Amino acid sequence: MNLIFRLIRVLVLSWLRPGLHPLDPSVLSFRAWPLDLDINVHMTNSRYFALMDLGRTELILRNGIARQMLKRKWQPVVSGSTMRFKRAIKPFQRFKLETQALYWDEKGFYLEQRFTAKGKTLALGVVKAVFVGPDGIVPPEQICRLVGADETSPVMPDWLSGWPDMETAIEARLAA
Repeated sequence: MNLIFRLIRVLVLSWLRPGLHPLDPSVLSFRAWPLDLDINVHMTNSRYFALMDLGRTELILRNGIARQMLKRKWQPVVSGSTMRFKRAIKPFQRFKLETQALYWDEKGFYLEQRFTAKGKTLALGVVKAVFVGPDGIVPPEQICRLVGADETSPVMPDWLSGWPDMETAIEARLAA
């Protein structure tokens, strides 16, 4: 519940800021408050993921997907995520969260979410996000057409090429 004020801020700023193309990055600024910290007196791991939710929210509000989502009763769902922590975020430290679509496949969008401060990467998360509607998963191409970005996906970055194999392996493990 302690993210409610940050959520309200994101909603208001998203309304005031200019729209984004689906491939444009969204950037949010934050500060690490005492309620964000763990016993080691740095930002707790779970807070990164909670703030990443806010970054994705801001992105879909500004690129027009949220309007289509509400109109069509779609729900945004994270189907997979991975995170790499490089430097701790200390108490009261200012930092930015950059959220950007990398590419998409037939089911979902792959997003990079980077935490930075003073030009240095503090943590990097990659999320596969899907939109689920009354009839199942909504193809990303359909979503892009509806928001005026009728284009094909960028090429999957080389450094992310193992993700589909990992997803397939995990799905097989879940089915076992």
